[in-house]
Amino acid sequence: MKKHKLLLLFLFAATALSAQSSAKQYVMIEHFTNTKCPTCASKNPAFYNLINQYPDDIHHISIHPPIPYNTCGLYLANTTENSARANFYGIFGTPSIAINGTLQPISTPMLTQVTLQEYLGLTSPLGLEVSETGPANARVATVTAHSLSALPAGTYNLYAAVVEKTVNFNGGNGEQVHYDVFRKMLSNISGNAFTPAAAGQSVQLNFNYSIDSNWVADEIYVLAWVQNATTKEILNSGTRFDPLIVSTGEAKPEQVRVLPNPVSEIAYVQIGEDRAEQVEVFSINGSRVAANFENEETGVVTIPAASYSPGIYFIKITGKTGVYTTKMVKN
Repeated sequence: MKKHKLLLLFLFAATALSAQSSAKQYVMIEHFTNTKCPTCASKNPAFYNLINQYPDDIHHISIHPPIPYNTCGLYLANTTENSARANFYGIFGTPSIAINGTLQPISTPMLTQVTLQEYLGLTSPLGLEVSETGPANARVATVTAHSLSALPAGTYNLYAAVVEKTVNFNGGNGEQVHYDVFRKMLSNISGNAFTPAAAGQSVQLNFNYSIDSNWVADEIYVLAWVQNATTKEILNSGTRFDPLIVSTGEAKPEQVRVLPNPVSEIAYVQIGEDRAEQVEVFSINGSRVAANFENEETGVVTIPAASYSPGIYFIKITGKTGVYTTKMVKN
C-alpha cells in the first residue's frame, strides 16, 4: 500500500507537468569546501543559515577539492571526482560556490541575501523528476527530463550524483557536521550527452548503483541536473524530495509555499486564491500519516505538525480549482 501511494504522487505530478509550459527552476549551489580549512569553518555556518531559509528552493551539494589541503578526509574519499568537478570551474580557493553554473567571486560572507534573491523565483523550460527504488546493494535512480517548452539551442549534459545528506566527521578544522556531501557520480564525471525531448515530451534515464558500506543508507539520495556544456549554465536540477505543483492553470507555482519550513508545531501552506477541500500528509516512504484537516480559510491550509517525527513529508492538497503537492520538513 505504501508503494502504491508514493507511486500515485509521482504519477499525479508527472501528468500535471505535461500541461505546464515551464517548471520551477531550483537554485543549485555547488559548494567547494575543505575539512582542513579554518576559513571554511568560519564562513560555512553563515552560508548554511542563509540557504536553510529556503528548503523548497535550493539544491545544495558540497564538493571537497584538495584546496588548500590534500589531506581533507572527504576529498580522500573520492579524489578523482572531487578534483574533476573543482577543475571544471577552475576553483583556486575554498570556500567558494557556483550558483546554477556561475562561479561566484570569493567573498565574506560567501553568499548574501541580495545575490541569492537574483536566482529565486525563476522558471525553466525543463523539469527534472527523480525517483529511487531498490535495496542498498541494487539501487535504481530514474531521472525523467520533461521538456515543457522548447529549450534554448545548445549542447547539454546530464549529471547524476550520489549525495549524503548529513555526514558526521571531524576533519580537523572544527566542523563536526557536513551537509549534502558529494560521494560519487552515477553519470560520467563530465556528464552524459543529453538530447532533450521535443516540447511536451520526456526523456527517461536509469542509473544503477550500490550504497557503500561507509555511507549511511538513510542519508543517501541522488541529485540530477542538466548543464550547458559551453556556457556551464545549469538549466534545472532535481531530487526525489522535490514537490511538483499540480494545477489546472489557476494556481501559479510561486503561490504554493509552506511557512515556516522547517516546522516545529504548525505549518501554513499558501495556495493562492484556492480553497482546500481535502488535505493529506504523506511520509517520505509514501505512508499517509494524516488527512482531512478542518481548513475554512481561502488561500491558506493549516497543518498541526507538533506530533510528527522529524523528517520530510509530502503534502497533497485538493482544492476547488487545482491539486497541489509540496514538501514539508519537520524539525
